[in-house]
Amino acid sequence: MDIPQHPVAGAVTNQYMSSDDGSVKVPVVYIDKESSKKIKEDIHGYKWHSDDFLLATYPKNGTHFMWEIMTMLMRGSADYITDSKAACMLDLFPLSKSDLVFPSPRVLNTHYRLDVLPQEFRDRKTVLVIRNPKDSAVSMYYHEIHIMAAINAKLKEWSQLSFSQYLKMYLFNKDVPYGSYFDYTEYMWSLRDKPNVLVIFFEDLKTDPVASIQKVNEFMGTQRDADLVQQIAEATNFENMKKGKLVNTKVNDELRKQFEGVSADDANEISNRVYRKGTIGDWKNHLTVAENEMFDEFLANWKPSKEIPFRY
Repeated sequence: MDIPQHPVAGAVTNQYMSSDDGSVKVPVVYIDKESSKKIKEDIHGYKWHSDDFLLATYPKNGTHFMWEIMTMLMRGSADYITDSKAACMLDLFPLSKSDLVFPSPRVLNTHYRLDVLPQEFRDRKTVLVIRNPKDSAVSMYYHEIHIMAAINAKLKEWSQLSFSQYLKMYLFNKDVPYGSYFDYTEYMWSLRDKPNVLVIFFEDLKTDPVASIQKVNEFMGTQRDADLVQQIAEATNFENMKKGKLVNTKVNDELRKQFEGVSADDANEISNRVYRKGTIGDWKNHLTVAENEMFDEFLANWKPSKEIPFRY
């Protein structure tokens, strides 16, 4: 089987985030050498603000969706957040500059598994969002060939990769930014009973948003009333949010400096494509019968698939 190598795999960049004992290491999301070094230094030097929360997801598992919900609950308003959440993303934006865009209290977000982050980020109130692996694969494909290619020039040549080729890498190549979906999800699922971790499924957010948002409300201790929870559910309905965020989100000057290599056209492309479909079951429009059988065989040999209540 010909399995593609990711253009910014750890073998290419030699940049990793590692657990304390070095037994786990995952490739960083790589922008350029200087930016990646600064981001990593800020992560390791960061002192946690007691009023903040952490949102942890594998890419394309509902990060934008949940970040908006958590920030609305924190602010007590269903108005869309005007500044980009990228300023709260410790993987892409130097934490030393985050205060300039989002002073605490705030919701920091990451795609790194918690055991490769410094101790300062563990045991914090953390919301984890999990999405079924088949829809995740489809969404990741479009994210990487369209959005990440606009941020990182190394990915532009990769934008012609077919979904069939990408799927092989998704299933069988662990040397990808953040590590594989399956290793990430297996580890993060193991934290589900910790009192500081709340697990929310992307599919539950879609089918019963009010109940899911109320769980987050209780976990965060924000104590928002039922009317606001309902308003947030309506505001973060995918189509409403897609329209609202495109109109209301602005690019802060600090963000513009961080991504100064991204052209105006590429920035517009990113804005238009961040919210693609947000549906359950889009994998049925992409996987062939043979690919779905290959996926099911993989899942049959992945122990957590029998424990995690995925909905497809």
